[in-house]
Amino acid sequence: MKTGIVVRYIRLSKKLKSKNVYTNILSRPAVSRFENGLSDTTTEKLFQILTNLNISLDEFYFIYNDYKVENDSDFFNNYSQAFYLNNLARLNELKVITEQKYRLTNQVKQLHYSVLCDLTASYISNLPINMENLKVLNTYLLECEEWTYYELVLFTNSLDFFPEELILLLYKRTKKKLEDFSQLKKYNNEVFSLLSNILVVFITKNDTEKCIYFYNELKKSVSETNNKMYEKTMLTFFKELIGIMKSRKLNSQNIEKIISLFTYLDMPLKKRERQ
Repeated sequence: MKTGIVVRYIRLSKKLKSKNVYTNILSRPAVSRFENGLSDTTTEKLFQILTNLNISLDEFYFIYNDYKVENDSDFFNNYSQAFYLNNLARLNELKVITEQKYRLTNQVKQLHYSVLCDLTASYISNLPINMENLKVLNTYLLECEEWTYYELVLFTNSLDFFPEELILLLYKRTKKKLEDFSQLKKYNNEVFSLLSNILVVFITKNDTEKCIYFYNELKKSVSETNNKMYEKTMLTFFKELIGIMKSRKLNSQNIEKIISLFTYLDMPLKKRERQ
């Protein structure tokens, strides 16, 4: 019932009248019950109300959640920080927390988070990974027919553990879906991250052919009108690396310039490597 109370708060804060928001959606008595938390409405009507409030679903949920980012973002922020710092203690702590949440809620994402922490801890410790845990992730991603942002982020963070064949298969299966969602900004950002990390995988393997393919995929993911310095600089960085791989001649001057630029901007390039 909290939904209507939050809608009322947003409507009044935007100085919108009831007729501006509810015309042809809810009757006057229904509006009163809804905004006072005495009744709910259908999902379809809520979408119409949010459109009239000039607010996105993400923005509405952020306000509904007391101006807090949902837990998924919290987990991946904590996980990424622990990964890049090689903080095994923090990874194990996150593993225990997510295991407990999974037992309490049966939310499959909590199982994935726990498995991801376990695999990452083994990876950075240069220890054999738990194949049953790996199976949890690859089975889920292979069987999931309708990928959303969650699956995209999970795939990006699982690349270190997957064999080359699986990476290629999953990317092939999801490519069309990623194109469908390209209108959403956060998808574009994550697609760039995914393709960059896949490129690193094949650069490490010295596979020039696949590097060229994924470089072109990466290039297509960035609009010609996109002025994001980071993405365009990374494109140049990968182009120079692939040029070295193709010519077999080391000319690191341009690469060193790019690395110096990232260092100057306090944006050091992250390396995923075994210890």
